[in-house]
Amino acid sequence: MLTPGSYSNLLLIFIPLGITYGVQNRAPELIFWFNLLAIIPLSKLNLRKLRRLSCMLGPLGGGFLHAILDNAPLLIVSIQQGAAHIAQSCVLGSVLANLLLVVGWCFLVGSIRHSEMIFNTTFASTASSLMIVASTSLVVPSAISEVQCRTDADCEDDLVRMSRSVSIALLFLFVIYQHYRWRSHRWLFLETAPSEPYNEHAISHIFLGIVEGLLLISVLGLSSLSAYFLLRTLSSVTDSDFISGKTVSFVLLPLATDGPARVEAIVAAYRNSMTTALEFAIGRSMNAALFITPTLVLFSWAAQSNDPMTLHFPTLETISIFLGTLLVAELCRDGKSNYLEGAMCLVTIQGKDHNA
Repeated sequence: MLTPGSYSNLLLIFIPLGITYGVQNRAPELIFWFNLLAIIPLSKLNLRKLRRLSCMLGPLGGGFLHAILDNAPLLIVSIQQGAAHIAQSCVLGSVLANLLLVVGWCFLVGSIRHSEMIFNTTFASTASSLMIVASTSLVVPSAISEVQCRTDADCEDDLVRMSRSVSIALLFLFVIYQHYRWRSHRWLFLETAPSEPYNEHAISHIFLGIVEGLLLISVLGLSSLSAYFLLRTLSSVTDSDFISGKTVSFVLLPLATDGPARVEAIVAAYRNSMTTALEFAIGRSMNAALFITPTLVLFSWAAQSNDPMTLHFPTLETISIFLGTLLVAELCRDGKSNYLEGAMCLVTIQGKDHNA
């Protein structure tokens, strides 16, 4: 439920405005900006409804649902685009920002009230290890493309086949982790597990679950509609000298889809709930790397796209994700955080943004 003082209430007006202007197909620039702003409150509504429904489904079912649909706005935006490089930029921008920018601000803001904060190392170390696996799966195709594809004409076809097989393996790893996280080794993550009561036999819970499910579907439908109108008018905005296509896909779209969750993570860190904050920041990065990216590759394969998406991401950004993952894994190893570590993450992301 939206609270009266919620910052996103001011942006709710852009949902009907963006859809109305999109249906009438007038003022492409306004359609783009209205729908971009509409995605922000829709992302927050998706997060709230998803959290409620996940608690009703129990640990395993709720955990799977939350992991799959947590990045639903980003997945919707990425799937509806027509070019693979735009989807890649959206995913890279989201992962880099959550992994370094949000973690850095969480460490820094949390240190305002506490000189040192303690958090559960189980989730942080596990998620960081999975991020290393996922980032490695991006580094290898990039290296192969840079070394072999310049001289071998058949290398691109091999790269596509390899990307699809690795994507299937990453999705398999994602499923295994969810079972590990929510069923077989759930006791290791008790600090971050849902604490709300759950009664699967109560009729009232079933009814409320159906209502929340319908509301969640409605929110996802509105998000899809806003994303469609936004991307349909993307060229009218990026053709000008004011803003570039890379800025939109690498910065603005991830900011709109992940913005509410990032704010909640920083607020949680300020309240000394660093484990919850890292669940947002590192967890969303891991879900994007292990679920969103391979899903986009397989979706491109199923759709028989003329521009098939592969795991060959831009080399510089891929290396940035790999090194950023190593940095965060090292900082989270001792289960403590302070403002110095936060500053290290923020300086690292600034250097990567400058190079990008």
